[in-house]
Amino acid sequence: MPGIKGKSGRKPNLKDTDNPHLDRADRAMRAQDNNNGIKKIGSPPSRLSSFSKKLWKSVVEELDDKNLLTILDASLLEEYVTQVYLSIQADELLKKHGLVVEDDKGNLKKNPAVDIKNNAAKNIKSIGSTLGLDPMSRAAMLSDVEPDDDGEADEEINRFKGRK
Repeated sequence: MPGIKGKSGRKPNLKDTDNPHLDRADRAMRAQDNNNGIKKIGSPPSRLSSFSKKLWKSVVEELDDKNLLTILDASLLEEYVTQVYLSIQADELLKKHGLVVEDDKGNLKKNPAVDIKNNAAKNIKSIGSTLGLDPMSRAAMLSDVEPDDDGEADEEINRFKGRK
């Protein structure tokens, strides 16, 4: 009831602590078991760029032994690697042309690559989380994952770009 002390707001949510569905590790094990019998994800589609194909193979290699990716995830993974590639392309355009560009009248305006980069970043985060590619979603899927940043992600991206 509004305006009455102690009665306002949402009712407390008392969780059923005896519910076996609350344990994340248990949910992860059930997800892996449910994937048994479903065809594993295969090679990347030929329409992808060479960078996207390398990223696809790397993601599949990392998650394949955990039995988390199946053929049902192929379209999500394809969109994920495409968005990462778009983000990298936008980075290159921003390096080349800067954050602002001149229009036909000589006025400065925001480089469209900024919006491409921002949209790709949002999509990468959303799709990556769905696939278990960020520390929090992986931890939710696999109880033994420790989210730490040891610089491996930067090394992987540089490797895909052909840098050492």
